Amino acid sequence: MLCFFGSAIGADRSQAGGRLPAESADTVSPIEAAFSRRAGAPLTLYGYELFAPRPGKVPPSFGTAQNDYLLGPGDELRITIHGAAYPSSRRYAVDSNGDVVLDHLRPLRAAGRTIADLRRQLEAEVTLSMAGHEAYLSLEGMRRMGILVTGAVKSPGRHEVSGAGTLLDALLAAGGVDRLGSLRTIRLIRGGSSRTVDFYGLLQGLDGSDPALRDGDRIVVPPIGPTIAVAGEVKRPGIYELAPAAQTDGAPLPMAGALALAGGPIQPAPVRIVRFALGSDGAEEPDEATRDPGEPDDRPVAAGDLLIVSPARDHRRGTVTIAGHVRQPGPRALAEAETLASLIGSTDLLADPYLPFAALETTDPRSLARVLSPVDLQAVLDGRSDRLLGGDDTLIVLGSPDVGFLSSRPVLDLLRRGGRSRGPAECAGLEVLARRLSGDPEGVLARGPLARAAKDLAPSAMPCPRVFDEHPDLLAFAIEHAVLVRGVLRPGLYPAADRSDLATLSRAAGGGPRGLGVVSDAATGGGRASVAAGAEGGDIVDSVSPRIELAGHARFPGTRLLAQAPSLRALLGDGSQAPNGLYPLFGVIERYDRRRLTGRLIAFSPHEIVQGLSDRPLADGDTVRLFSFAEIRSAMAPRTGTPGGPGQAGSVPAGLGAFPGESASPALLALLADRSVDVRGAVREPGVYPVDGSVGLDLLLSAAGGLSDLADRNSVEITAREPPGDAGSVTSARRVVSLDAANGLAAVVGPGDSVRVNPLFSDREPYAVTLEGEVKRPGSFDVIRGERLSSLLKRAGGLTDQAYPAGAVFARESVRRQQAESFATIARNIERDISVVLARPDPPPAAQIEQARTLSSEFRDAQPIGRITVEADPARLALRPELDIVLEPGDRVFFPKRPLTVTVTGEVLAPASLQFSAAKDANDYIGEAGGMTQYADASRAFVLKPDGSAQPLKISFWNHERTALMPGSTIIVPRDPEPFHFFRFTQNVGGLLSQLAVAAAAVFVLTDR
Repeated sequence: MLCFFGSAIGADRSQAGGRLPAESADTVSPIEAAFSRRAGAPLTLYGYELFAPRPGKVPPSFGTAQNDYLLGPGDELRITIHGAAYPSSRRYAVDSNGDVVLDHLRPLRAAGRTIADLRRQLEAEVTLSMAGHEAYLSLEGMRRMGILVTGAVKSPGRHEVSGAGTLLDALLAAGGVDRLGSLRTIRLIRGGSSRTVDFYGLLQGLDGSDPALRDGDRIVVPPIGPTIAVAGEVKRPGIYELAPAAQTDGAPLPMAGALALAGGPIQPAPVRIVRFALGSDGAEEPDEATRDPGEPDDRPVAAGDLLIVSPARDHRRGTVTIAGHVRQPGPRALAEAETLASLIGSTDLLADPYLPFAALETTDPRSLARVLSPVDLQAVLDGRSDRLLGGDDTLIVLGSPDVGFLSSRPVLDLLRRGGRSRGPAECAGLEVLARRLSGDPEGVLARGPLARAAKDLAPSAMPCPRVFDEHPDLLAFAIEHAVLVRGVLRPGLYPAADRSDLATLSRAAGGGPRGLGVVSDAATGGGRASVAAGAEGGDIVDSVSPRIELAGHARFPGTRLLAQAPSLRALLGDGSQAPNGLYPLFGVIERYDRRRLTGRLIAFSPHEIVQGLSDRPLADGDTVRLFSFAEIRSAMAPRTGTPGGPGQAGSVPAGLGAFPGESASPALLALLADRSVDVRGAVREPGVYPVDGSVGLDLLLSAAGGLSDLADRNSVEITAREPPGDAGSVTSARRVVSLDAANGLAAVVGPGDSVRVNPLFSDREPYAVTLEGEVKRPGSFDVIRGERLSSLLKRAGGLTDQAYPAGAVFARESVRRQQAESFATIARNIERDISVVLARPDPPPAAQIEQARTLSSEFRDAQPIGRITVEADPARLALRPELDIVLEPGDRVFFPKRPLTVTVTGEVLAPASLQFSAAKDANDYIGEAGGMTQYADASRAFVLKPDGSAQPLKISFWNHERTALMPGSTIIVPRDPEPFHFFRFTQNVGGLLSQLAVAAAAVFVLTDR
């Protein structure tokens, strides 16, 4: 029988993809997949979530045993006796015979008895045998029971549970019931008898559904039985296994019982129940009925049936809904709000509503589709317009931030790119808009005059409002009814209903009504420059009076009437347009010459305009563009791939391009480069700074962040262009000024000049020297030029008693860079030689090629530390000052403890650090390291002394010359160059391998502390 169960489950596993879905909480079983497809909604098997794995789940605590706990062999009891003659408190175990053997008492039978029974017997025995004593009993340790769990569980086999364990504990110990296993026909076998347990009773809180276990019990979980599914408007949609009686006796389950399994309908109202039964040919046969609350329904439900429950009729009638930018969105009674005017008043709106446009969602009586229509909310509030409402109508009110999203980057990107998005849509409204544009690429929305004119808008950065997620069609609908409004403080796309008043649109866009007109008609596409008429979707509204625009890094960008700002001083003179971070030395006027049909850039100094030192008249159509410090520094930074000039090409921050983040125009970059001054030396922000004409030296240095702390105020070099003399040549002249003298205070510089602020001389090195290991005060130390090692050791308090100066490691950054570059060059040469030999007719064996590539990788991955050999013993440095090395910035000195080992590395079988002995020679240490490998080159073996110097070793059976080894020495056995004889680097391969070994040994000394 067990084999049969395994085969059946295995077959189901293979049909489900080779693995039971229940092994993962996210896996769908075949039964769940089949019912979900039929219902059109995800359905899961009921009850199996009880066994779902939970991350970080704490093992269950069994708590305190109750008085009805049945004792058995292995339980441990705490028995305490109080009295004068025989006081005791001991721990007793129930033995294999089921008895508890106590001192001074006869054995007590415990197995099969409850704690309460044994406690009463103990008290009686103590009363009879020990007069004047009292006894107390408690369970101190539960026995463990072995339970065999088989069938459709995650981990079948024998599992241990506590003495108080139940059927659920055993199933949890076995990993839970598989989703292809039954919850309603679990068999519990005890002795020669068997009982069936229905776990649905436990899930529904029925007593006796989780029986206690006994040692030796067996649990068998058979495959899942017949199932039904209930979906729709019920409290617990899911897939349910039929009761054991229905499985064995064929007793039908009534429809009311099936609904009870799913918790019953959600609403206490009539429901429509459609039963899909499987016919003999496998086709679904529907059966529909309506059932009132409490009405009996005895229609039978059979295995495989699917019940879909839905409301018998709509739950809500006679309501209208208001949504969006209102204080209390939601449904209203149609009897109390029959018209738009009665539905909404000014007190219902949140702050900053958008009044020229709202959307009314209604049901088309012919197609029954939901459609949107525009509403002039301002006219409704003024009493100039009204409309009757119908049941289920929804009024969607927009706020000014919602309308501002129509001019945001995601929307304008879709309009410019014909619906093709640069990334995933932020909200459902953008998805609908993208489909509308891509579905009709030649339509008015994608190719009309409004779409073309919108490409010149500067987009705003803002997230998608929630209203366009809740009503996905609303964004495209608002764009279809949008008017492009220019000549106002906040130009952009503004939806309009019918013929919206231009004054209302202008106020919504931050400007006044004066001077605005429709310059492009949506119906004809031509200009009509009408001031009196209202605007409708697709129109372009612009100022019909001369105007200018303030753009870039300004506090209040936007358009103004030329009459209000006829000059730069009138526009910028009071300083109110200057936010933090404004670059004061350069701005431009973008002017279009309508006679020559060309554009030009006119530079000016915002600082001089604000200070009243200069002014420039403005013309109709001018754009005054201001820049921030960040934009200027980014634009003037040298670009990759350009030979010299700053700002030659590339992407710059917001403000320099037509749109934020896009490339600046070549004309603007050329003007910036032509008007630049180069500031170098001891300033906080050296770089290239554009200016308009001559500017004071002090103002230019302030723009460069000011002088650094080490700047020499008396040595500022100015290299200026001289007036052209001979044709075809430009000369320069240099002068030195002092910022504290008259020549510096009056100094001016202009485009093409160069300024260098010389720094004061400092004898302190820019980087610290690090002292580590056995010194009394380790750490990083600032050093002055020319300072030596002995001075540093004195500042660090000298060496400790455990220091080993002969093994000091002195690492220098400049040497490390040289070694790293040398290793990289060697790696490149090896790879080049590999390519050469592979091109020969008779290339070397593949094994040798692989060894060469491995050697190249070792050189490429090697991390040299830049060690140099120095004398680091303070006593010797005092006697031999010429050995005292001069320190450099970034030097690193490490003093190890006095070692008692000699290290053997390289081509030996077991590289190791071995105990030093004066009686040992190099052969002894190599022998203790396992001897040399087959790739070793004994003729090139050498010893690396503790100070970093090297000495060759003569290892041969005829050589009797002894090489003295010091503690801390490293014996290095290089690799035999024989495998590399095909390559051009063979002549020096032995030296290369030695370098690699020395670098590895130096790293080992620093890391093995």
